[in-house]
Amino acid sequence: MDLTSKLRRFLPPQNNSDTDSRQTACDLDSLLHGQEVDTPFGPCYVIEETWPLAKRHGHWTLREVIETEYRSLDLYGHPCDNFDLHRALFLDTETTGLAGGTGTYAFLVGLGFFTPSHFVVKQLLMRDYNEELALLYLLDQEIQTKDTIISFNGKTFDLPLLQTRFTISRLGLAGTREKRHVDLLHMARRLWKQKLQSCSLTSLETHILGVKRVGDIPGYEIPGRYFEFLQTRDGTLLQDIVIHNVIDIVSMSTLLYRLQTTAELPPEECDCSYEAEAIAHLSFHSRKPRLALKYLEAAAQLSSDDEQYLRISRNAAAILKRLGQYERALPIWKRILEIAPDDLSTAEELAKYYEHRTKDLTSAEQITRRALAVAWQSRSPKTSALEHRLRRLERKTHARTAP
Repeated sequence: MDLTSKLRRFLPPQNNSDTDSRQTACDLDSLLHGQEVDTPFGPCYVIEETWPLAKRHGHWTLREVIETEYRSLDLYGHPCDNFDLHRALFLDTETTGLAGGTGTYAFLVGLGFFTPSHFVVKQLLMRDYNEELALLYLLDQEIQTKDTIISFNGKTFDLPLLQTRFTISRLGLAGTREKRHVDLLHMARRLWKQKLQSCSLTSLETHILGVKRVGDIPGYEIPGRYFEFLQTRDGTLLQDIVIHNVIDIVSMSTLLYRLQTTAELPPEECDCSYEAEAIAHLSFHSRKPRLALKYLEAAAQLSSDDEQYLRISRNAAAILKRLGQYERALPIWKRILEIAPDDLSTAEELAKYYEHRTKDLTSAEQITRRALAVAWQSRSPKTSALEHRLRRLERKTHARTAP
């Protein structure tokens, strides 16, 4: 057996029969309501579904999504200059594996985009491995008509996987290179990581978007379902996968809308302490500390959780200190120690304030002694620094009272 024959054993099974391809298409038409599309690289199966803009998906209609101006996405670290949702393509893949790598194929690529009257979901389906080149060809045609790719975890998974497949195909297609990319997962984490245990798309649908999936197939079952389809050619195995992918695409559009409208909320209109806190953090890192303080104040008023309240208070005090507004930070530090007497970092800040700002050595020494007692009991790594601080305060006090 020559080397070529040996290597061919490791290739996925190919189905080159035109008869089998036509039979597969007929079997799928009544189930998936798509059609076979011919390309220079062979056929591929394409499913297209249009949603009227009046259609509600969760809490919002698609018309609300497309009629919004997306001017505040830069708050999440995505520059929004010249961002035009009409020139954007929502993208989500279903693959033969969840780990990625060169052996993983994207057998279904879902695309979503707006027209003047509808939201269109177009899905490219690889019915067998020999249709991958046709799928990539059609995908590249769609990508090149848009300026921006919008995904959910695409930065880590979908786009690197697709670009790998484009490279391996050697078709000379540009793919996703040089396209602006907006990854909604990273934006969602910045906004809701404190509020939600998980920022998966299904979690966001349940807790944020108001979308309820019924009979949805879990993502981890999708590769196995596709492999079973390849063996049995039973098109019913793909129905749930196609529906799952459609919902992913449409949910991304309303998630983008929710991210935008939340980012532009003024502090006084926030009704969620976690969102106000997150916007404060994002505003601070956008070099807007005074605006961040206003969001932290709103978050503190809304918060009913002591742990969150302490976190908000510590951040507010740190910003005030950075701005040199020590008198405003003072009552916050005191309030923190009333709630959490074992907060050694806040005790240090308060001791430094009394020692260096007001020259009140007695108060600084009292706070340091209390903090040191806590540090000894908890065997804190701050013990040495607190002992050093106390000795210095004692020397200063002695020097001040010495005749």
